[in-house]
Amino acid sequence: MNHLNKKYNSWSRRLRTAATVACLAALTAQAQNAGDIVSGTVTDEQGPIVAANVVEVDASNRIVAYSTTDINGNFSFKIVNPKDRIRVSFVGCKTKTLPIKGTTYNIELQSATSIGEVVVKAKQRSVGSGLAIPMDEISTAQPTITANEFQGLGVTTIDEALQGRIAGLDIVANSGNLGAGTSMHLRGVSSVNMSSDPLIVVDGNVWQTDQNLDLSSANDEKFAELLNINPDDIESISVLKDAAATAIWGSQGANGVIEIKTKRGARGRTEVTYSYRLTGTYQPEGMKMLSGDQYTMLLKEEYFNPKLSDASSNIREINYDPSFSEYEQYNNNTDWVKAVKRTGWQQKHYLSVSGGGEKANFRIALGYDKETGSIIEQRLDRFTARVSLDYFVSNRIKISTNLLTTITKNKRNYQDLLAISYIRMPNLSIYEQDAEGHDTNNYYNMLPTVSGELQDQLRQYNPVALAHLAKNRARSYNIEPEFKINYELLGTGEGQTRLSYEGKIVFNIFNNYTDTFLPSSLVATGWTSSSANRTTYNSSKSLGITTTHTLTFVPSFRNKDHSLMMMARAQMVKGTSNAQSTGEYGLPTGTIQGSGAEGIINSFGTSSNEWRSIYFTFSAHYAYKGRYMADFSVRRDGSTRFGENQRWGNFPAFSVRWNVSREPWFKKGLPWVSMLSLRPGFGIVGNQPGGDFLYLSKYSNGNGYLGSGSVYPQNIQLKNLKWEEKTTYNLGIDYGFFNDIITGDFEVYQQNTKDLLMLNRGIPTSSGFTSFAYQNVGSMRNTGWEFNLNANRFIKAGKLSFDANITIANNKNRITSMDETVLKGLNSEFNHSNGSYLTRVEINKPFGGIYGFRYKGVYAYSEYSEQEVKGISGPNAPVVRDANGQVVLDERGRTKPMYFSYGASSQYEFKGGDAIYEDVNHDGNINELDIVYLGSSLPKLTGGFGFKVHYGNWTLNSQFNFRYGNKIINRARMLAENMYSNNNQSRAVDWRWRVEGDITEIPRALYQSGYNWLGSDRFIENGSFIRLNYAQLSYSMPSKMAMSLGLRRLSFYVSANNLFCLTKYSGADPEVGYGGYGLVYDSAQTPRSRSFTGGITIGF
Repeated sequence: MNHLNKKYNSWSRRLRTAATVACLAALTAQAQNAGDIVSGTVTDEQGPIVAANVVEVDASNRIVAYSTTDINGNFSFKIVNPKDRIRVSFVGCKTKTLPIKGTTYNIELQSATSIGEVVVKAKQRSVGSGLAIPMDEISTAQPTITANEFQGLGVTTIDEALQGRIAGLDIVANSGNLGAGTSMHLRGVSSVNMSSDPLIVVDGNVWQTDQNLDLSSANDEKFAELLNINPDDIESISVLKDAAATAIWGSQGANGVIEIKTKRGARGRTEVTYSYRLTGTYQPEGMKMLSGDQYTMLLKEEYFNPKLSDASSNIREINYDPSFSEYEQYNNNTDWVKAVKRTGWQQKHYLSVSGGGEKANFRIALGYDKETGSIIEQRLDRFTARVSLDYFVSNRIKISTNLLTTITKNKRNYQDLLAISYIRMPNLSIYEQDAEGHDTNNYYNMLPTVSGELQDQLRQYNPVALAHLAKNRARSYNIEPEFKINYELLGTGEGQTRLSYEGKIVFNIFNNYTDTFLPSSLVATGWTSSSANRTTYNSSKSLGITTTHTLTFVPSFRNKDHSLMMMARAQMVKGTSNAQSTGEYGLPTGTIQGSGAEGIINSFGTSSNEWRSIYFTFSAHYAYKGRYMADFSVRRDGSTRFGENQRWGNFPAFSVRWNVSREPWFKKGLPWVSMLSLRPGFGIVGNQPGGDFLYLSKYSNGNGYLGSGSVYPQNIQLKNLKWEEKTTYNLGIDYGFFNDIITGDFEVYQQNTKDLLMLNRGIPTSSGFTSFAYQNVGSMRNTGWEFNLNANRFIKAGKLSFDANITIANNKNRITSMDETVLKGLNSEFNHSNGSYLTRVEINKPFGGIYGFRYKGVYAYSEYSEQEVKGISGPNAPVVRDANGQVVLDERGRTKPMYFSYGASSQYEFKGGDAIYEDVNHDGNINELDIVYLGSSLPKLTGGFGFKVHYGNWTLNSQFNFRYGNKIINRARMLAENMYSNNNQSRAVDWRWRVEGDITEIPRALYQSGYNWLGSDRFIENGSFIRLNYAQLSYSMPSKMAMSLGLRRLSFYVSANNLFCLTKYSGADPEVGYGGYGLVYDSAQTPRSRSFTGGITIGF
């Protein structure tokens, strides 16, 4: 027994010793001390991984130590806390997290692209400034387009590519001059004379500049806003159309919202992309003008006809007299239009570098555009830089910074050269000519001694000389730093209750400078003219600061049929600006062109401004089983533009959605319908005036009296001015067929705007003022519908597939109430002169109505006879006729002559060769009683359609846009066919009436006489068109082939913009403006150019 006990004790001691040794070894192996070194190897299925990230993360998911693997996949580093974890990650592999339980690790990562039997439940969510709502739960009208559709196009700003892609968004180019930009209208016109441009939001930020800018006319400013955004930086564009969607923007979103999301860096290896595009542009054909010889013959006839006298015999400039000292300068056939046109070139360079890792993502993008216009001496240079950085402090905290810099230099023409070229005398030479008629190096300008009859031509500068010698330079500098922090206060992932905070501050620094100079060599009126050596300098500097705080709460329910998310946001905007302008003339001759030189100051001004607004927003989204959704939002805006009692505006919105296609009974009956939903919605948004502190009196210096200074009030206090409010009712239907191969939506809406704000509302001058700065004047209603359809690879045949899209929109507006005195002020009276039209603003009538005379042709004879006597008389003569077309005789049995404005100072008796206007009341007198409605400037339908063809790695992409049912007043043709002045005329006047009995549609030539170009339907044309906006052919090299060349991506593309336009409009381009309160005129502004682009994109 003792022997057994001894043996047992011996084995027991041995076991305890062995256990102790094993425990000590295990404790040593677990590295439980801070500062111990851990090491190992990281591999995947192909072997060791180079540059894998191996980090130590603490309980808050913060990185406290890190290392990267070497060429053999090995790593080592000192740990900070043995209770932490090791996380290993690499691009293309699944991240692995391990507890610290040893000193040596062999870690194998799995490919992230290997997919097993998993169920994917991730939902695509909206990327706007509000809640991140799943796309199939959105209850508002807000279509989204990815910028991949526009890649490679030769556009300067993204709005050029959006034409025809969004139903209800009508985009019209202001002109083809560099820097002219576009005008945008979303769901028609809903204000009297306020801006109708939608709000542009970039990454949740609004461009804050001087709020006194009236963007309805400051198109260059709107263009500058879009010019800050390089199209290659854009990831997606969302358009918020109804008030339920725009209500989160309150008074800022009164005209709709265009939200632009830019690209950001993503975790992964660093990627470098470079693209280059070369675009050639040229001007489309416009009116054909008379040659110098044709022009001089016309002018002689024009002077002869009024009094049948040789009134032109003393005009030496048109009589080709060799003894005339300026003979060689006036015997030419100059095509001024051709002289100012050229082929323009645009070069676009774009470089981006992006990537990221465990702690940060980054993206740096640089762009440089160099453009020369299709009109001589136009040039635009733009440099853009966008730097974005996302730093992940932990899995709860992210800090983001963004820096945007845009520098634009625009070399513009001093005046619109094309407009001058259409009217300048074509017998004039461009350059001074010697005695043999050879051009010299000096530009020719008319002398002050020109014949008195041609004095009006002195004001028309030589457009070629104007382009080269005069100066009009614009420079702008835009810097937008942004600092943002995101903090997950509760929860960090899906399925958890989450409370998130986002705080950000954005600075908008915008400086703009404009310099002009007109040399005396272009001024024919002499040195004493205030135009000689005239220079102007304008500068403006603006600083806007926007601070935003946002809380988002997403509770997690045990019952996953319910989902809820809520957002509360507070935003404060403040800013300051100052501006200065100086004008001088009579500067010393030479190269001095700046306003700092000694000259005669004829204008000087300074101004400063500050603004401040505060906004509070709450929104909530609820969904049940993904079938029934409801959204509610309310925004409260405060502004320094209103008096104390009207300072705050409240803008609520409510909308619901029913996904009918997700009902069990629906799926069984119509399985081919993948989506069918109804979206009724209601919302109120507002609008505010452009000026600040309108409720205060502002004073200015006045004329002194007896050596003492004085001040006077500039304005009437507007303490009771109200917010303009727009209430929208919207019903939308979303549909999808055959697993969303075909998708689209249909919208019906009604917008009621009350307390319409009117700028410069005229008042009796007996008040001491001419107008109110703003006044609420009435109400308006807009109704319309929108249709959108997209077909995604709806036809497939091997490598070949087709996509298609179509959008159609209709909008009608009418005034529902307005003060009678306001109506009277808006409606002008007939002025008994040529060339003028009337527009009438009337209750229950739409904006944009054109009123004028009906044109019926040309009287063939001056003398009337029932039967034509060739060359002497005929039935087509200016005599009064009754409603049945019978000639009216006086008491003596003689015919009554037709008059214009009988009894007025402008009385005129029509003769053979004069224009025929419909005598509506058959009184023999053409006057205001014969004015009728001739059409509307507003289009009945707008939209677009496009096709995309895929074949392997080739893609053909084309997009058309159209307008239908609008009228345009072709004022350019009016002035080119009136034969009333010394301006050049179009070749159409070659078919003018010349002698008794001529049958023609063009009246006779009458210098400063007659009424052959009254505002009539003769010059009103159908503005409907279908335009090929762009067509692009692209090729993407297969990935394996690109990788064999050491590249990640290689693409080539060629495209054509504005290739053709199908229209009955006789002008150069029917896209000349958008109708509103005013009328749409084509005044020979430079049309959109046509362009061809070739480009390449290389990815490393």
